[in-house]
Amino acid sequence: MTHYRSQIRASIRLTLQMMPHFEGFTHLSAWAKNVDAASLPVIAVATPSERKEQSSFDSSDRYVTAVVVIKRVGGDALEDELDLDSVHLEAAVLQTMQTLNFGGQLESTEIDLSGSAEQRVGTLTMAFRVFVSTQEPYPL
Repeated sequence: MTHYRSQIRASIRLTLQMMPHFEGFTHLSAWAKNVDAASLPVIAVATPSERKEQSSFDSSDRYVTAVVVIKRVGGDALEDELDLDSVHLEAAVLQTMQTLNFGGQLESTEIDLSGSAEQRVGTLTMAFRVFVSTQEPYPL
């Protein structure tokens, strides 16, 4: 049996790998420490946190935070490119959660730009809340 957090990460990765908009992106571990400019653009997916509420004697509601990070190199239009990435990313993640029969919503979007005007690195970080109902206790 696949853990639901593993299922969330794998499903998001697969969806993004199949999308023409993200063709040519390198898919990295979300916990990769060093990313050099030569490997950009990159996408990473993680599920770093979860909140749980027991809903009945034998079931619980879990709220998993799924984070997708995109890094890319660009010039003056870098922020616009990241905005476009965010539109595609939001639609893809929410549709993927529906396919899994999990609830989902976008919680936050952050953009960070660093470097000079000619060679800037932009980072888009989007956090989603994924709702999963499970048996209690979670089956082994």
